[in-house]
Amino acid sequence: MREMRTVLVLLVGLLPAWPVKNRLLNALGHRIHPSARISPVLLMNVDLLEMGENSDIWLGNRFVGVRHVRLGDDVTIMRFNHFWAVSGVDTSGSPHPELAGLLSLDDHVVANKGHSFDCTGGFLVGPWSGLGGRQIAVFTHEYDPQVGAVVCAPTRVGSNSMVAARTTLAVGARLPDFCALGIGAVLLPGAEQTHHLYGGMPAKPLRAVGDWKAMADRTSRRPEIQR
Repeated sequence: MREMRTVLVLLVGLLPAWPVKNRLLNALGHRIHPSARISPVLLMNVDLLEMGENSDIWLGNRFVGVRHVRLGDDVTIMRFNHFWAVSGVDTSGSPHPELAGLLSLDDHVVANKGHSFDCTGGFLVGPWSGLGGRQIAVFTHEYDPQVGAVVCAPTRVGSNSMVAARTTLAVGARLPDFCALGIGAVLLPGAEQTHHLYGGMPAKPLRAVGDWKAMADRTSRRPEIQR
């Protein structure tokens, strides 16, 4: 029965954006708001897809092995992103094993095109944040030679924050609230200062960004994004 559901979800995911598509996915156990829009995408071994009001997944995205995809209201995922998780990884040593296999994009998040997001240990993004440019690489599991085993931990982006192109977020890293990660930076665990631009390898706080409009508190919907 599980195998049949997996095949049906895969086939429905490839259909054009259509209200009937939302209803079919809901009938298969997912939770899609009627106003959400899902263009043809690959949904392979996704146990639960949740999409809030006015959320939008564009053409060509791939969700492979992600246990739980949770998108808040007004979330936009642009084209050709790869969201994936590896099955069979021992998550017992993770600081938050309950987040394993979770992709969570909170309200008003935008993900641009051509990124790779490892969700094995969990990848979470706070509200009003953006994953911009191209070729962001997020990692949530890796082989640790110190312990001789694969380890995993959730990787996070805080609220009202911005991640620029060709950046890398390492296993367990967290970009604090109201921060920006500059082009080409490599973020490791331990970043704590809010309202800062981080840059370099490894990324360190370079200067305050408290006066940046993009880091201000948001109280209304963002402008419409053109396809």
